Amino acid sequence: MAISALQSLELLERLHAHESVSPPVPEDLGASWVGTSLGIAGVPLLIGEGELEEIIETPSMTTIPGTRDWVLGVATFKGGLLPILSGDVLFRKRPYTGRVRDYCMVIGRPNFRFGLTLSHIQRDLRFPIGERLLDHAVDPDFAKFTMGGFEYKGEFLAVLDIDKLVADEELSNASATRASSNRGKDND
Repeated sequence: MAISALQSLELLERLHAHESVSPPVPEDLGASWVGTSLGIAGVPLLIGEGELEEIIETPSMTTIPGTRDWVLGVATFKGGLLPILSGDVLFRKRPYTGRVRDYCMVIGRPNFRFGLTLSHIQRDLRFPIGERLLDHAVDPDFAKFTMGGFEYKGEFLAVLDIDKLVADEELSNASATRASSNRGKDND
């Protein structure tokens, strides 16, 4: 008696079902917060997924006279101009001395895009949303721009709130005044 192709397939399927191992069941991780771990002015921070456009090598730039100290200059970027801001001067109110800040993150909002220098870049991280700490002490220079954070390897990583940063009155006006700029200052 000859076995048809369909009968062979059915027999093979039964043997496989009898001897196979059931697939692993993925564990439910619950809601997660996902973002990038990086540093600005030496402070370890987290930036939420989708909050920054990209991280690039700090481009060559042209200085802009009459701007605040934290405006390093303007660079060409994807067919347009991108202001590059110093994270050290913007947050710490003093320039960084040491190795050049090799990378910056590009932040874009409608009608507002800029690059911000970074002191270090780590990697993308995922945390259970329930582990977010909202009452942990944060570096005073960054406190008004953060929304809680997470413990990671014995270190607290504050979450930088880009919307708070972009809405900051000081950031919205890069024009220099006598008291706020080292560039274009008149000697009285």
